[in-house]
Amino acid sequence: MEKIKTILNNVKPIVIIILSIFVTFAMNMNMDKNTAIRYSFTGNSVFWIIFFALTYWLLQKISKITSKRLKVCSILLAILLATFEVVGNTIDNYLDLSGIIESQITLIKSAIKWLGYSILFYGVIANIFKKLEEKEFLKGTTKWFTDNKRTFFWVWGLIFIAWIPYFLNYYPGVVTVDSMSQICQSLGIHGISNHHPILHTFFISIFMNIGKAFGNYNLGVAIYSIVQMIVASSIFSFTIYYMAKRKIDIKFRILTLLFYAFYPVNGLYSITMWKDIPFAVAMLIFTIMMTEIAINKEHFMKSKLKNALFIISMILVILFRNNGLYVAILTIPCLFIFARKYYKKLIVITCMVLATYAIWKGPVFSIFNIGEGSPREALSIPLQQFARITKYHGDTLTDDERWRIYKYLPTNDLSKVYTPRISDLVKNNFSNEAFAEDKIGLVKLYFKLALKYPRATIESFLCNNSGYWYPETVNWVVAREIFETKQEEEMALDLKATPIADLESLEKWDSLLDRRDLPINSMLYSIGFVFWLVLISLVYTIYKKQYNLLIIYIPIAILWLTTIASPVYGEFRYIYSMFTCLPILLGIHFRERTAQK
Repeated sequence: MEKIKTILNNVKPIVIIILSIFVTFAMNMNMDKNTAIRYSFTGNSVFWIIFFALTYWLLQKISKITSKRLKVCSILLAILLATFEVVGNTIDNYLDLSGIIESQITLIKSAIKWLGYSILFYGVIANIFKKLEEKEFLKGTTKWFTDNKRTFFWVWGLIFIAWIPYFLNYYPGVVTVDSMSQICQSLGIHGISNHHPILHTFFISIFMNIGKAFGNYNLGVAIYSIVQMIVASSIFSFTIYYMAKRKIDIKFRILTLLFYAFYPVNGLYSITMWKDIPFAVAMLIFTIMMTEIAINKEHFMKSKLKNALFIISMILVILFRNNGLYVAILTIPCLFIFARKYYKKLIVITCMVLATYAIWKGPVFSIFNIGEGSPREALSIPLQQFARITKYHGDTLTDDERWRIYKYLPTNDLSKVYTPRISDLVKNNFSNEAFAEDKIGLVKLYFKLALKYPRATIESFLCNNSGYWYPETVNWVVAREIFETKQEEEMALDLKATPIADLESLEKWDSLLDRRDLPINSMLYSIGFVFWLVLISLVYTIYKKQYNLLIIYIPIAILWLTTIASPVYGEFRYIYSMFTCLPILLGIHFRERTAQK
């Protein structure tokens, strides 16, 4: 036995060297499907020596890990992330899976790349988990950054002040096509529809009518921007205050403050008239309440204030985005499982939330004659799949299948309007009447075509959501102007960008949002990368057997699932809540050890 151990110890460095060389070659291998195995960059570069050395150091460190649980959790997550990388690469480059299954050579190259990523990610993840276990905390002894009211107010003020330059430079605020639609609904120019959440439209109407009273709609937009800045900055400050109360490491709280105050997206979104911003704030409150339940459900259930905040946050989540209903409704069963001892209290909470929603969708909608949005928004994925099948397999469709597709998408140009990553042009042809008459028919058609054309069905799905799980996908993040309309009624509003101050330094700072060619900087605005961070945090929770904390991730997980069925492959604002909630989702692992229970 001793001889075997000695042999293994002698062989281990050689195995690590071989694996390090393999990972280095795999990372440099070109994934172009039209070429044989070759490399992306010249091998005559000192970079690859550095990469090899770092890989060796990484693998050498994890070779000393003895915990089987840590190894298993790290390996499984590494395999998942490696799969995201390989599949995402071919979707990003070819908009299909040909980069993997085009030929035997692409399959071999993909397998090598996948194995290389798996080994590399395993080394990174295992080391992250090990470091988290060994973390040391800097206790917050300063009187200026603890869980007191004074800290709450000065942090609130600091975040708000940090956003003022955005208000001055982009005065009166950012108004996009969607914003203009809601403004026109709020002023009665267009009919009211629940395509955009009515609660948000009602809020907009308050400020636009103030502007109307003063004969200046720009003033209405400006007041909206200021109020949104005040509310969002106060909730961000409350989050940091809450983190201090829960004994989260002061270093992490300082990072959170810097993120909320100086992350360019937060500053620009604070003055943008989108439903996604108040929804993200509501999701943050909801997530904090879920954290309270996870940490101390007994105390939470006895607190009337916390129960009230929980109910309000859940209602706001439902009313500020239409997919918020799924977030709340699907979270509720998990609460009954986690806190089944308090099922009576949970029944009361659930009834209050559902009753509010029923009143809102019933009497309120009826009184204001509010129309429902088109069901096409929820059918983006199947409609895109119909269009892709028509484009690439139209010659093999039967007459009956063509007729049924035409029934729901009545256009002869379906294959021409199909865009793999955005469903707008396809769903604009959707027939609400046909769907209302025969909903089951669409479901049957979907499964029939999915079974007949599985590859096209899968490729369409992946193309339409790759940005939510593949870090290297690039899409726009923010808007910076007021939408110029050409319709007479809307032109009468005379909304124009009239900057109070021309701040070139601010524009240079927030221009980093568009520099996706810069290493590290690009990942700061990557939906896929932040999703990976949340996934790593979730798996670490499982590894540590802190199963009570899993419930914290449920709302964001459900929201993420709704976004992968959205019309756009990677819309930052749709998942902005994941960014606002990130400090809580990660910070829960940075509590002082005495506060772990």
